Amino acid sequence: MKRGRLLCYLLPAALLLGACTEKRYRVPASAPAPDIRIQRYDREFFEKGSIGDSAFWQIYTENIMQAGEAGLPETRAYMEVFRNDSDMLQVWSDCQQQFSDTRKVERQLSAAFKRLCHYVPDMPVPVVGMHLSGFGLSIVSAPDRLSASIDKYLGPDYPYYEDLFYGYQRRRMHPQQLTADYLNGWIRSEFTNESIMARQRLLDYLVYEGKILFLLQLTLPHEPLERLAGWDKTQLGWCRANEQRMWDRILEYEHLYSPDPLVLSKYIGDGPFTVYFTEDSPSRAAIWTGYQMVRQYMAAQPDCSIMDLMMQTDAREILRQSHYRPEKGR
Repeated sequence: MKRGRLLCYLLPAALLLGACTEKRYRVPASAPAPDIRIQRYDREFFEKGSIGDSAFWQIYTENIMQAGEAGLPETRAYMEVFRNDSDMLQVWSDCQQQFSDTRKVERQLSAAFKRLCHYVPDMPVPVVGMHLSGFGLSIVSAPDRLSASIDKYLGPDYPYYEDLFYGYQRRRMHPQQLTADYLNGWIRSEFTNESIMARQRLLDYLVYEGKILFLLQLTLPHEPLERLAGWDKTQLGWCRANEQRMWDRILEYEHLYSPDPLVLSKYIGDGPFTVYFTEDSPSRAAIWTGYQMVRQYMAAQPDCSIMDLMMQTDAREILRQSHYRPEKGR
Protein backbone atom coordinates (compact mmCIF):
# COMPACT_ATOMS: atom_id res chain seq x y z
CA MET A 1 0.00 0.00 0.00
CA LYS A 2 1.42 3.39 -0.99
CA ARG A 3 0.13 5.03 2.15
CA GLY A 4 3.36 4.37 4.03
CA ARG A 5 5.44 6.23 1.45
CA LEU A 6 3.04 9.17 1.35
CA LEU A 7 3.14 9.62 5.12
CA CYS A 8 6.66 10.95 4.77
CA TYR A 9 5.19 14.24 3.52
CA LEU A 10 3.12 14.86 6.66
CA LEU A 11 4.26 17.21 9.37
CA PRO A 12 6.71 15.62 11.84
CA ALA A 13 4.09 15.49 14.60
CA ALA A 14 1.74 13.62 12.32
CA LEU A 15 4.38 10.99 11.63
CA LEU A 16 3.83 9.72 15.16
CA LEU A 17 0.38 8.62 14.05
CA GLY A 18 1.73 6.49 11.19
CA ALA A 19 1.09 3.12 12.78
CA CYS A 20 -2.48 3.83 13.82
CA THR A 21 -3.41 5.42 10.51
CA GLU A 22 -2.01 2.44 8.63
CA LYS A 23 -4.14 0.12 10.78
CA ARG A 24 -7.18 2.35 10.41
CA TYR A 25 -7.14 2.06 6.63
CA ARG A 26 -6.26 -1.63 6.42
CA VAL A 27 -8.90 -3.73 4.64
CA PRO A 28 -9.30 -7.28 6.01
CA ALA A 29 -8.71 -10.06 3.52
CA SER A 30 -12.07 -11.49 4.60
CA ALA A 31 -13.96 -8.35 3.54
CA PRO A 32 -16.59 -9.07 0.86
CA ALA A 33 -15.23 -8.64 -2.64
CA PRO A 34 -17.55 -7.81 -5.54
CA ASP A 35 -16.87 -9.55 -8.82
CA ILE A 36 -16.94 -6.78 -11.43
CA ARG A 37 -17.63 -7.90 -14.99
CA ILE A 38 -17.66 -5.13 -17.57
CA GLN A 39 -20.72 -5.09 -19.78
CA ARG A 40 -19.68 -4.43 -23.39
CA TYR A 41 -22.53 -2.15 -24.36
CA ASP A 42 -20.37 -0.90 -27.22
CA ARG A 43 -20.21 -4.31 -28.86
CA GLU A 44 -23.87 -5.03 -28.32
CA PHE A 45 -24.94 -1.74 -29.86
CA PHE A 46 -22.65 -1.79 -32.89
CA GLU A 47 -23.32 -5.47 -33.61
CA LYS A 48 -27.07 -5.60 -32.90
CA GLY A 49 -28.29 -2.01 -33.06
CA SER A 50 -29.65 -1.98 -29.52
CA ILE A 51 -28.72 -2.81 -25.92
CA GLY A 52 -30.55 -5.47 -23.95
CA ASP A 53 -30.07 -3.71 -20.61
CA SER A 54 -33.18 -1.53 -20.80
CA ALA A 55 -32.05 0.75 -17.97
CA PHE A 56 -28.79 1.55 -19.72
CA TRP A 57 -30.43 1.76 -23.15
CA GLN A 58 -32.61 4.56 -21.82
CA ILE A 59 -29.59 6.31 -20.32
CA TYR A 60 -27.67 5.84 -23.56
CA THR A 61 -30.30 7.17 -25.95
CA GLU A 62 -31.79 9.91 -23.80
CA ASN A 63 -28.86 11.20 -21.75
CA ILE A 64 -25.57 10.18 -23.36
CA MET A 65 -26.52 10.51 -27.03
CA GLN A 66 -29.43 12.89 -26.41
CA ALA A 67 -31.23 11.23 -29.32
CA GLY A 68 -34.68 11.38 -27.75
CA GLU A 69 -37.02 9.07 -25.88
CA ALA A 70 -35.80 5.48 -26.08
CA GLY A 71 -38.92 3.98 -27.67
CA LEU A 72 -39.55 6.52 -30.40
CA PRO A 73 -38.95 5.66 -34.10
CA GLU A 74 -37.02 8.89 -34.69
CA THR A 75 -34.73 8.00 -31.80
CA ARG A 76 -34.05 4.60 -33.34
CA ALA A 77 -33.35 6.27 -36.70
CA TYR A 78 -30.88 8.68 -35.10
CA MET A 79 -29.07 5.84 -33.36
CA GLU A 80 -28.84 3.91 -36.63
CA VAL A 81 -27.21 6.87 -38.34
CA PHE A 82 -24.66 7.05 -35.52
CA ARG A 83 -24.04 3.27 -35.62
CA ASN A 84 -23.39 3.26 -39.37
CA ASP A 85 -21.31 6.42 -39.59
CA SER A 86 -18.03 5.56 -41.29
CA ASP A 87 -15.91 7.51 -38.81
CA MET A 88 -17.63 5.92 -35.82
CA LEU A 89 -17.20 2.46 -37.33
CA GLN A 90 -13.47 3.14 -37.54
CA VAL A 91 -13.41 4.42 -33.95
CA TRP A 92 -15.34 1.37 -32.78
CA SER A 93 -12.88 -0.91 -34.57
CA ASP A 94 -9.99 0.87 -32.85
CA CYS A 95 -11.77 0.50 -29.50
CA GLN A 96 -12.13 -3.23 -30.04
CA GLN A 97 -8.42 -3.51 -30.63
CA GLN A 98 -7.48 -1.34 -27.63
CA PHE A 99 -9.97 -2.94 -25.24
CA SER A 100 -10.05 -6.50 -26.55
CA ASP A 101 -9.30 -7.82 -23.06
CA THR A 102 -10.82 -6.08 -20.04
CA ARG A 103 -9.78 -8.58 -17.38
CA LYS A 104 -7.08 -6.36 -15.89
CA VAL A 105 -9.52 -3.46 -15.50
CA GLU A 106 -12.10 -5.83 -14.00
CA ARG A 107 -9.59 -7.07 -11.42
CA GLN A 108 -8.63 -3.51 -10.55
CA LEU A 109 -12.25 -2.46 -10.18
CA SER A 110 -13.15 -5.51 -8.10
CA ALA A 111 -10.29 -4.78 -5.68
CA ALA A 112 -11.15 -1.06 -5.61
CA PHE A 113 -14.83 -1.63 -4.84
CA LYS A 114 -13.87 -4.10 -2.11
CA ARG A 115 -11.89 -1.32 -0.43
CA LEU A 116 -14.52 1.33 -1.12
CA CYS A 117 -17.31 -0.78 0.36
CA HIS A 118 -15.18 -1.41 3.44
CA TYR A 119 -14.66 2.32 4.00
CA VAL A 120 -18.27 3.18 3.09
CA PRO A 121 -20.37 0.17 4.23
CA ASP A 122 -23.58 1.22 2.47
CA MET A 123 -21.86 2.00 -0.83
CA PRO A 124 -23.78 0.41 -3.73
CA VAL A 125 -21.82 -1.52 -6.35
CA PRO A 126 -22.95 -0.58 -9.86
CA VAL A 127 -23.21 -2.53 -13.07
CA VAL A 128 -20.09 -1.40 -14.93
CA GLY A 129 -20.04 -0.97 -18.68
CA MET A 130 -18.27 0.40 -21.73
CA HIS A 131 -19.91 2.36 -24.54
CA LEU A 132 -19.14 4.81 -27.35
CA SER A 133 -20.50 8.33 -27.19
CA GLY A 134 -18.93 10.05 -30.17
CA PHE A 135 -16.33 11.66 -27.88
CA GLY A 136 -18.87 12.84 -25.28
CA LEU A 137 -18.60 12.59 -21.51
CA SER A 138 -15.84 10.21 -20.44
CA ILE A 139 -17.73 8.66 -17.51
CA VAL A 140 -21.46 8.41 -16.96
CA SER A 141 -22.90 7.35 -13.62
CA ALA A 142 -26.56 6.80 -12.82
CA PRO A 143 -28.37 4.75 -10.17
CA ASP A 144 -26.81 1.25 -10.35
CA ARG A 145 -24.96 2.00 -13.62
CA LEU A 146 -21.42 3.20 -14.30
CA SER A 147 -20.08 3.29 -17.84
CA ALA A 148 -17.04 4.66 -19.66
CA SER A 149 -17.01 6.13 -23.14
CA ILE A 150 -14.00 4.18 -24.34
CA ASP A 151 -13.63 6.33 -27.45
CA LYS A 152 -12.14 8.87 -24.99
CA TYR A 153 -9.29 6.51 -23.92
CA LEU A 154 -7.45 5.66 -27.14
CA GLY A 155 -4.23 7.51 -26.36
CA PRO A 156 -3.18 11.20 -26.57
CA ASP A 157 -1.95 10.79 -30.16
CA TYR A 158 -5.14 9.20 -31.49
CA PRO A 159 -5.75 10.90 -34.89
CA TYR A 160 -9.38 11.91 -34.28
CA TYR A 161 -8.47 13.75 -31.08
CA GLU A 162 -6.24 16.39 -32.63
CA ASP A 163 -9.05 18.48 -34.09
CA LEU A 164 -11.45 17.94 -31.19
CA PHE A 165 -9.44 18.41 -28.00
CA TYR A 166 -6.75 20.70 -26.62
CA GLY A 167 -3.39 19.26 -25.72
CA TYR A 168 -4.04 19.46 -21.98
CA GLN A 169 -7.23 17.42 -22.52
CA ARG A 170 -5.57 14.81 -24.75
CA ARG A 171 -2.87 14.23 -22.16
CA ARG A 172 -5.39 12.38 -19.94
CA MET A 173 -7.06 10.39 -22.73
CA HIS A 174 -5.11 7.16 -22.41
CA PRO A 175 -6.28 3.68 -21.41
CA GLN A 176 -4.25 3.68 -18.18
CA GLN A 177 -6.51 6.47 -16.90
CA LEU A 178 -9.67 4.37 -17.19
CA THR A 179 -9.77 2.64 -13.80
CA ALA A 180 -9.13 5.86 -11.87
CA ASP A 181 -11.83 7.65 -13.87
CA TYR A 182 -14.36 4.89 -13.18
CA LEU A 183 -13.82 5.24 -9.43
CA ASN A 184 -13.65 9.02 -9.55
CA GLY A 185 -16.97 9.19 -11.37
CA TRP A 186 -18.71 6.78 -9.01
CA ILE A 187 -17.42 8.39 -5.81
CA ARG A 188 -18.50 11.83 -7.03
CA SER A 189 -21.95 10.53 -7.89
CA GLU A 190 -22.37 9.09 -4.39
CA PHE A 191 -20.77 12.06 -2.61
CA THR A 192 -21.91 15.06 -4.64
CA ASN A 193 -20.61 18.45 -3.65
CA GLU A 194 -24.18 19.54 -2.95
CA SER A 195 -24.59 16.73 -0.40
CA ILE A 196 -21.35 17.19 1.56
CA MET A 197 -20.67 20.92 1.22
CA ALA A 198 -22.39 23.38 3.54
CA ARG A 199 -21.26 26.45 1.56
CA GLN A 200 -20.09 27.21 -1.98
CA ARG A 201 -16.84 29.04 -1.22
CA LEU A 202 -13.37 28.26 -2.53
CA LEU A 203 -12.41 26.65 0.78
CA ASP A 204 -15.42 24.32 0.56
CA TYR A 205 -14.46 23.23 -2.94
CA LEU A 206 -10.81 22.72 -1.99
CA VAL A 207 -11.80 20.50 0.94
CA TYR A 208 -14.33 18.62 -1.22
CA GLU A 209 -11.72 17.91 -3.89
CA GLY A 210 -9.25 16.95 -1.17
CA LYS A 211 -11.72 14.42 0.22
CA ILE A 212 -12.28 12.89 -3.20
CA LEU A 213 -8.55 12.55 -3.87
CA PHE A 214 -7.91 11.16 -0.39
CA LEU A 215 -10.61 8.50 -0.80
CA LEU A 216 -9.44 7.69 -4.32
CA GLN A 217 -5.94 7.09 -3.00
CA LEU A 218 -7.21 4.73 -0.33
CA THR A 219 -9.40 2.92 -2.84
CA LEU A 220 -6.71 2.62 -5.53
CA PRO A 221 -3.49 2.45 -3.49
CA HIS A 222 -1.41 1.12 -6.39
CA GLU A 223 -2.34 3.89 -8.82
CA PRO A 224 0.10 6.81 -9.10
CA LEU A 225 -1.15 9.84 -7.19
CA GLU A 226 -0.73 12.07 -10.23
CA ARG A 227 -3.08 9.83 -12.23
CA LEU A 228 -5.73 10.01 -9.54
CA ALA A 229 -5.49 13.81 -9.64
CA GLY A 230 -5.52 13.95 -13.45
CA TRP A 231 -1.95 15.27 -13.69
CA ASP A 232 1.38 13.89 -14.82
CA LYS A 233 4.52 13.50 -12.69
CA THR A 234 5.89 16.89 -13.62
CA GLN A 235 2.64 18.60 -12.70
CA LEU A 236 2.42 16.80 -9.38
CA GLY A 237 6.02 17.85 -8.73
CA TRP A 238 5.05 21.46 -9.40
CA CYS A 239 2.24 21.25 -6.84
CA ARG A 240 4.54 19.78 -4.22
CA ALA A 241 7.20 22.40 -4.85
CA ASN A 242 4.76 25.33 -4.85
CA GLU A 243 2.28 24.46 -2.12
CA GLN A 244 3.35 27.38 0.08
CA ARG A 245 3.25 29.80 -2.86
CA MET A 246 -0.23 28.64 -3.86
CA TRP A 247 -1.56 29.09 -0.35
CA ASP A 248 0.07 32.51 -0.01
CA ARG A 249 -1.50 33.61 -3.30
CA ILE A 250 -4.98 32.45 -2.26
CA LEU A 251 -4.68 34.40 1.01
CA GLU A 252 -3.12 37.44 -0.65
CA TYR A 253 -6.03 37.71 -3.10
CA GLU A 254 -8.54 37.06 -0.27
CA HIS A 255 -10.08 34.24 -2.27
CA LEU A 256 -10.29 31.53 0.39
CA TYR A 257 -13.86 32.38 1.35
CA SER A 258 -14.93 33.71 -2.03
CA PRO A 259 -18.19 32.33 -3.48
CA ASP A 260 -17.64 34.12 -6.82
CA PRO A 261 -18.25 31.54 -9.60
CA LEU A 262 -15.64 33.18 -11.83
CA VAL A 263 -13.00 32.95 -9.12
CA LEU A 264 -13.96 29.35 -8.37
CA SER A 265 -13.77 28.32 -12.03
CA LYS A 266 -10.26 29.73 -12.34
CA TYR A 267 -9.06 27.64 -9.39
CA ILE A 268 -10.90 24.36 -9.89
CA GLY A 269 -11.98 24.40 -13.54
CA ASP A 270 -10.19 22.55 -16.31
CA GLY A 271 -7.70 24.37 -18.49
CA PRO A 272 -4.06 24.49 -19.60
CA PHE A 273 -2.99 25.92 -16.22
CA THR A 274 -4.40 27.52 -13.05
CA VAL A 275 -5.01 31.17 -13.91
CA TYR A 276 -4.00 32.65 -10.54
CA PHE A 277 -0.70 30.75 -10.53
CA THR A 278 2.06 30.54 -13.14
CA GLU A 279 1.67 29.05 -16.60
CA ASP A 280 3.83 26.15 -15.41
CA SER A 281 1.09 25.09 -13.01
CA PRO A 282 -1.40 22.36 -13.90
CA SER A 283 -5.08 23.13 -14.04
CA ARG A 284 -6.85 22.67 -10.71
CA ALA A 285 -3.49 22.92 -8.91
CA ALA A 286 -5.18 24.46 -5.87
CA ILE A 287 -6.84 21.15 -5.00
CA TRP A 288 -3.42 20.03 -3.77
CA THR A 289 -3.87 22.36 -0.79
CA GLY A 290 -7.29 20.80 -0.10
CA TYR A 291 -5.80 17.32 -0.26
CA GLN A 292 -3.11 18.30 2.23
CA MET A 293 -5.72 19.80 4.56
CA VAL A 294 -7.66 16.54 4.52
CA ARG A 295 -4.54 14.43 5.10
CA GLN A 296 -3.47 16.55 8.03
CA TYR A 297 -7.01 16.62 9.42
CA MET A 298 -7.18 12.81 9.37
CA ALA A 299 -3.73 12.54 10.94
CA ALA A 300 -4.93 14.79 13.77
CA GLN A 301 -8.20 12.84 14.19
CA PRO A 302 -7.20 9.20 14.75
CA ASP A 303 -10.77 8.14 15.60
CA CYS A 304 -12.30 9.71 12.50
CA SER A 305 -13.64 7.21 9.98
CA ILE A 306 -13.85 7.79 6.26
CA MET A 307 -17.60 8.24 6.54
CA ASP A 308 -17.08 10.78 9.34
CA LEU A 309 -14.68 12.65 7.07
CA MET A 310 -16.97 12.63 4.06
CA MET A 311 -20.00 13.76 6.05
CA GLN A 312 -18.20 16.59 7.84
CA THR A 313 -19.68 19.46 5.86
CA ASP A 314 -17.97 22.29 7.71
CA ALA A 315 -14.86 22.97 5.63
CA ARG A 316 -13.71 25.70 7.97
CA GLU A 317 -13.73 23.23 10.87
CA ILE A 318 -11.63 20.80 8.83
CA LEU A 319 -9.16 23.59 8.13
CA ARG A 320 -9.05 24.55 11.81
CA GLN A 321 -8.61 21.03 13.15
CA SER A 322 -6.08 20.08 10.49
CA HIS A 323 -3.69 22.79 11.77
CA TYR A 324 -2.83 23.06 8.10
CA ARG A 325 0.60 24.36 7.30
CA PRO A 326 1.69 24.30 3.65
CA GLU A 327 4.95 22.57 2.91
CA LYS A 328 7.64 24.73 1.43
CA GLY A 329 9.10 23.68 -1.91
CA ARG A 330 11.38 20.67 -1.86
